[in-house]
This record gives sequence, structure tokens and C-alpha cells, in this order.
Amino acid sequence: MSKMRSIFYGWWIVIAVGIIHFWGAGTAFYSFTAFLETGIAAPIVGFLTDKYGPRRLVLAGSFLAGVGFILLSRLDSLWSLIANWFEKKRSTALGLGIASIGGSGVIILLMNWLIEQYGWRNALVVAGLGMWIICIPAALVLRHHPEDYGYAPDGGKIEKAKAVKTQGETSVKAQHTGFKTMEAVKTRGFWLIAAGSTASATGVNAVGVHVMPSLLSIDIPRGTAGFLAALVVMSSIAGRLGFGWLGDRFPKKYLFGMALFLQAVSLLVLAYSHNLWQATLFAALFGPGYGGVTALRFSIQAEYFGRRSFGSIQGLLSGIHTIGTIIGPVLAGWLFDIKGNYFLAWLVLGLSTLAVVPLLVLARDSQKGQMHSGD
Repeated sequence: MSKMRSIFYGWWIVIAVGIIHFWGAGTAFYSFTAFLETGIAAPIVGFLTDKYGPRRLVLAGSFLAGVGFILLSRLDSLWSLIANWFEKKRSTALGLGIASIGGSGVIILLMNWLIEQYGWRNALVVAGLGMWIICIPAALVLRHHPEDYGYAPDGGKIEKAKAVKTQGETSVKAQHTGFKTMEAVKTRGFWLIAAGSTASATGVNAVGVHVMPSLLSIDIPRGTAGFLAALVVMSSIAGRLGFGWLGDRFPKKYLFGMALFLQAVSLLVLAYSHNLWQATLFAALFGPGYGGVTALRFSIQAEYFGRRSFGSIQGLLSGIHTIGTIIGPVLAGWLFDIKGNYFLAWLVLGLSTLAVVPLLVLARDSQKGQMHSGD
């Protein structure tokens, strides 16, 4: 019991955030197609259409879908909790938490098995009960600022008398250390992070949609292509953990550039792939590359802009890189339609990603030392 108490509470928050993302991403995102393939919506939609009419059904469905997606989008805000509880070990902590997303793809295997063995209704019950049994207890572990509980980031202690005397004041001060949202937007660092994450998202989402047909087009068997697609996701765990650990020991901007460089090179490898070993090389490089970008973009944001407006700044950056998530798959599909193969698509995405790397690596650390109080 004493050993449990000696563990810094921030690590329990990392575990809790990881658990929530593991089950949430695994059921809400990765397993979504498994339920769609069963056609579960068809009889339900048919019955409701006959009873209430299409107009009411569309209005209600649109409202509920919007609420659902808004709530799911708030999962991203959990990373700000880890950023609040860590400074020196922030990259490692974020890497550990984010690694859970890379592993959550295995949930689709469970959902597929449940659907096959017990039907989609029971599978949905398990997914829903899992949210209650797994995610609700994990959510109870979460705490916003360490200063409220007598801790400093990374586990340092705040004097008890001081913590009692200024209850809440230390937390407020910590929240006011760093950039306001609009101050961050006006810096070069903000737009460099946005450029790097957007370039990464463009390639990641293009690969997510088109990697299977691309591999099949070079005569790689479907089963093998599926394994390589899974390898991309699973190997991203190495990038999340590895680059997260390195981020606490080496300059993050160079590591961010290195991770993006790996992603760019892997896309070029895929463009020129004509056999299995070349495609395997792509998967082995791409996963760690985009995993590293994912882990580092949160920690470099916290390093540049502090904790004050972490969630708001993160939301803006996520909104900007969403442009890449939309453009990537559409661009790859359009170029395929023009050329009849994926060579030009992967070449363009690889070169455009590569072009961003020097901007990140050669940029001056203009934000460091400029974080200030908002008194």
C-alpha cells in the first residue's frame, strides 16, 4: 500500500486517460465499421421511418449525431490534464497515454468476435457496459491541476501550510503562466506546429483510407495487405513511446522534424513499392513516424505556450490540422482517378510532407522564455 501511495498521482492520471482512450477509441472509432457491416441500422431506421416519418427522423438523428461527435471530440481535451501534471517528464507521460490509442485497434477483434458469436445487439450491450464499467471509474481518477492537491508538476511537494493558506490560488497562478490563446496565434511557433501536424494528418488520413487498395493494386494478397495495415497502427506505439521518451531528453523541435521526416520517407517508399518487402518497409517507417508526431505535438505546444490556455490552443491547432484530414483522402483518390494508380498520390504527399521538415528544424526557439503571467 505504501508503494502505491509513493507513486506520483500524475501517473494515475496518465493510466486513466489511456484507459478511457483505449476503450473509447476502440469501440467508437475502430469498431464502428464492424457494426455498420452487420446492417444493424436498416431495420431500426425502417421502423422509425414508418412510425414518425423521414423529416422527424432526420432532424432527431442529426441532433443526436452532432451531440455524439461533439462529446467524442472532447476526448482530445484529456491531454491537457497530463500536460498540467507534468513538465520535465511531460513528453514521456503524453507518449504513454497516447500509446493507448495505437493499441485500441485490437478492440475491433473483440467486437467482431462478439458479433459473430452473440449477434450485434449483445455486442453493442458489451460496448455500452464497457463505457460504464471501464471509463466511468477511470474518469473519477482525473484531477485538473496538481497545485489543488498539494503537488507541483512531476511530483514535487508544495508546502502544506502554503497549500492550505492559498487553496486554489496556486492553481490559478499556474493556469495564468503562459500564453493567452490569441498571443499564441500571433507567434511563428504556433503556425509551425500547425504546419507540421497538418502535413502529418494529410498523409495519415490518406493512408488510412487508401493503403489497402494501394497494396492490393501491386498484387499483395488481401490477408497480407490487412496485416501491413495493422502493422502501421501497431508500430505507431513504438513512435509514441520512443519519441515521447526522447522528448524529455532532447530538443523537441528536432525530434518533431525527425518524426515527420520518417513519415515523408515512408510515403515515398510506398510510391515506389512494387513488392512485399518494400511495402513492409513503408509500414515499419510510417507507423513510428506518425506516432512520434502525435506524441510530440502536445508536448511541444506545452513547452512553447505553457499551461494557461493549453486546451484552447490545442483546439485551434486540432481545427487547423483537420483541414489535412479532409484533404488527404480526397487528394489521393483524385490523383488515383487521374493516373489509374497511386504512385503520384504518394509522391505528392511524401514531397509535401518533406518540404515542411526544414521549417520545423531550422526555426528559432523564439517562444522559449517568453511565457509570462497574465496579471
